[in-house]
Amino acid sequence: MKSRVWYYGSSMTAYTLVVIGLFGLVNYFSAMHYKRLDLTASGKYSLSPQTAKMLERLPYDITAIAFVKDDDAARMKPKRILEQYSYHSSRFKWEFSDPDKQPGVARNHNITQYNTFVLIGRGGKKESITGECNEEKLTNAIMRLISTKKHTIYFTKGHGEKDINSREPRGYDALQTALKEQDYKVEEILLYASPIPEDASAVVVAGPEKELPDAEREKLGNYLRAGGKLLLMVDPFTLKETAAWLENFGVKLDNGAIVDKTSRTLGGDVLAPAVVNYGSHPITRDFRLMTFYPLARSMKPKSKPADGVNAFALAKTRADTWSKSNTADLKKGLVEYREGEDIPGPLTIAAGAEITKPGKEDGAKPVKGALLVVGDSDFAANAYLGIGGNRDFALNSLNWLAAEEDRITIGSRNQEIEPIIFSVTQISAIAGFSALGLPVAVLVAGIWINLRRRRS
Repeated sequence: MKSRVWYYGSSMTAYTLVVIGLFGLVNYFSAMHYKRLDLTASGKYSLSPQTAKMLERLPYDITAIAFVKDDDAARMKPKRILEQYSYHSSRFKWEFSDPDKQPGVARNHNITQYNTFVLIGRGGKKESITGECNEEKLTNAIMRLISTKKHTIYFTKGHGEKDINSREPRGYDALQTALKEQDYKVEEILLYASPIPEDASAVVVAGPEKELPDAEREKLGNYLRAGGKLLLMVDPFTLKETAAWLENFGVKLDNGAIVDKTSRTLGGDVLAPAVVNYGSHPITRDFRLMTFYPLARSMKPKSKPADGVNAFALAKTRADTWSKSNTADLKKGLVEYREGEDIPGPLTIAAGAEITKPGKEDGAKPVKGALLVVGDSDFAANAYLGIGGNRDFALNSLNWLAAEEDRITIGSRNQEIEPIIFSVTQISAIAGFSALGLPVAVLVAGIWINLRRRRS
């Protein structure tokens, strides 16, 4: 009898050890070579094939620091997508940092708001995104980080434009410095003396005081139609001929200055409108900062532009603003709204257009140029670049213009929670099985095994 008890006891112990060993082995291999399976209808827990391929060929390690408050709810969504990226590449590493608990780390990376994500690559090169951390933003930031192409932005001169080397209040040295910090090369160009270089990622015409000659406007027009990118900042009461030329690309300028009386409450001038309303565009996506324009003119995207031109509004003033074109009144300080003379708000203060031209050969990709027009050049000057969201708006605009055509643009997947809803009957069945069914099944199995042993 004792030998039989010892036999069955040792057999059960051996079986238990084998089962535990198998579970341990399975867990070990799953940890070393685990696979994810996304069963959602939209595939929202999976990355696009483009992103997965990009991650597989990362040339070096990239570290992402997510500056998010130490709160489980706030970190749930960014953690989910960051884990997806690290799953596809061992070279993508990430960590959380609470700016309040680790102020030194936040200060080292110039963090000024929560939900900022800093990507650090080779040689300390950085890219950052703010707001929601989705696949589109994160993939584009990584692509910019690993890109070996040197982006060059050319600023025109010779017509009274802002000087990129000047540290005076109206100079553009601060903008040039900010661009160089983002690894851009900044150069000047005389349009009348030379063609637009082939390496130009974008051309900037910053507040010219004199008209651009016909030949130079024609050169810029050909550049846009050939896929070029142009940022044109036009101050009030200037460039009538250039304003007429812009209509060919879907943007109509108003010849007046915007009045915004509420700017006084912010410590500004009535002719310095503040903007918080932005269009739906990659430049202003998740953009929640107020921008200021010391002296600005309004414009209108044409509803029926020329073929191949798609015009859009980028930034608008509030409804309680207006555009005043009576220069005599403005010189006297008379800014009250006059019915039938002034243009009521809301007014578009920044607009753009995409110019699409069919490829030269059948089946060839169309050529796409892009134009951005801002009704003020001082907003990006040294004296105002650091105010509100001016710096971010200026850099976002140039980043969008200068992006390579083959950059990945991925629509954000729907991250809404998809709850599983059970009926009352289903809930009762699950509760009954958990409370009674499972224990009864275990008891019956035990009795059956015990009876078999006794019979043997």
